[in-house]
Amino acid sequence: MSKLAEHLRNLRRSRYFLPGVLVGAALGFAAGAGATLFATGAPQWRLTGSALAATHVALPPPSGGPTRLKPGATIICEGDSLTYGFARGWTPTQGGINGSLAPRSLTPYPEELGRLLGGQIKVVNLGMPGDRTLEGVTRWADAPSGQLAIIMYGANDAAVRGRNAPLGVATYGALLEALVRRRLNDGAQVIVLLPPPASARDTQPRLDPYRQMAAEVAARTGAKAMDAGEALRGLDAPLQYDGLHLSDQANQAIAKALASRIVVEP
Repeated sequence: MSKLAEHLRNLRRSRYFLPGVLVGAALGFAAGAGATLFATGAPQWRLTGSALAATHVALPPPSGGPTRLKPGATIICEGDSLTYGFARGWTPTQGGINGSLAPRSLTPYPEELGRLLGGQIKVVNLGMPGDRTLEGVTRWADAPSGQLAIIMYGANDAAVRGRNAPLGVATYGALLEALVRRRLNDGAQVIVLLPPPASARDTQPRLDPYRQMAAEVAARTGAKAMDAGEALRGLDAPLQYDGLHLSDQANQAIAKALASRIVVEP
């Protein structure tokens, strides 16, 4: 018997042989499945954060100058987990709001906006993870509109992860318009915030039509529009490692861009 054959026979007799084979097979399967998902519909997970996809939406021309508010006015920020400030992984977090237990960034953009406005304006975070325009219509129906409403939906409407069926783009547009007009009819000014681009290979083509529709809704309702993605262009990795949710720096950049469009008058 050769040394190789003898070695293999002894290996098969070892108590570690079968567990080793099973572990190796499991690792091989997981690696193959992970590679398949990465190459198709899953986000481009990067431990150091993710960059934005290259995409651009033409916004309606700005009208009426900056948004003007009096000290003591209220801003509501309505939307999904991007407004809520959802945080993944091992970064420092804070507790949930609005009945959600999901962890939050220490710097959600609504809270950062209030800080940048010097505490002269009350900013209310009406974000909820997983929400689409469909849920927003009923969830915040009784919420006061304040003097300015900032509305950002689209990522869940587009079902960017491919887990659920998306709302049709036309349906999304009709529901977003209903949300905008509800606030306008209450006497509030409105900024439609386009959701930022994502970073997965298959995600952005799903989201682009919804970003474009959000701009069109702003144009036909007379609301102002801002592309959150444009506020993030100077950041190397504005998204968390899941390629969708905002990093702390991204939240701060969006808040800064919004603050530059708001004037608190004496």
